Amino acid sequence: MKLIMLMENRGSANRSLINEFGFSAYVECDDLNILFDFGPNLDTLKNVQALNIHLEKVDYLIGSHGHFDHSGGYPAFLRAGCHKPFITGEGYFNEKYSLDGIRATYLGNSFDENLLRREGIEHKVCKKVLKLSETEFIMGGFKRVYDFEMIPDRFCIRNGNTLVKDNFDDEICFVHKMKDGLFVLVGCSHPGILNILSSVKEYFGMPIIGVVGGTHLKDASEDRIHRTIQVIKSFGISFIGFNHCTGEKFENLIKDETSIKAVHLGTGDALFI
Repeated sequence: MKLIMLMENRGSANRSLINEFGFSAYVECDDLNILFDFGPNLDTLKNVQALNIHLEKVDYLIGSHGHFDHSGGYPAFLRAGCHKPFITGEGYFNEKYSLDGIRATYLGNSFDENLLRREGIEHKVCKKVLKLSETEFIMGGFKRVYDFEMIPDRFCIRNGNTLVKDNFDDEICFVHKMKDGLFVLVGCSHPGILNILSSVKEYFGMPIIGVVGGTHLKDASEDRIHRTIQVIKSFGISFIGFNHCTGEKFENLIKDETSIKAVHLGTGDALFI
């Protein structure tokens, strides 16, 4: 399996690429290829072209959740002719906001289901587990097991004329079943990275050996981060490629764990697994 970051907050040794606040990854497996999230705008497509990735080889486009920094680039991929099935969680097109007192800021998608219908895009909704092949799956509906993985109150969705807390029931992840265990790709892990990984581990009944993506721990307390690392170690995870919304505190603390190989993946960085 090959994974390459198409968009991430930080750059890499490839200075020709654009890096900005957002997330997108390309995954190439033996039997299928996916685009997982699309960054905030058309700059992600520019990186795809600079990285010589051929969109005609993509089988599925996956939206991890309906926030602009993960979805904004999708219309550019449509205009470029990438009309493959689009997979999201339930509620992906909810109207999402960040609430600061009485001020609300729109955080949602720049498009809705009408775009998919106009373009004739097959829209698949993953509520629990969606099988893509014998070894590749999309998973959602994560059990909320770890009570210290709290979603900040500022994240809201519109319900009529009121804003209610967003529980991120739309969040999904990608799971690749390998010989020795599971590889998991996450977007922002709003429901909690441990809640996601424990749900994956329980459903498939296999160890998780690697995980890549954002964990939304950038504003977490040091205590929560220490607890998170201890649980990750108990899962037997041997390598981590965290980035985007993970935060420097986590990345600095995980470096002290000799049992886990951890690396930040910037725009253009790749893993061969």
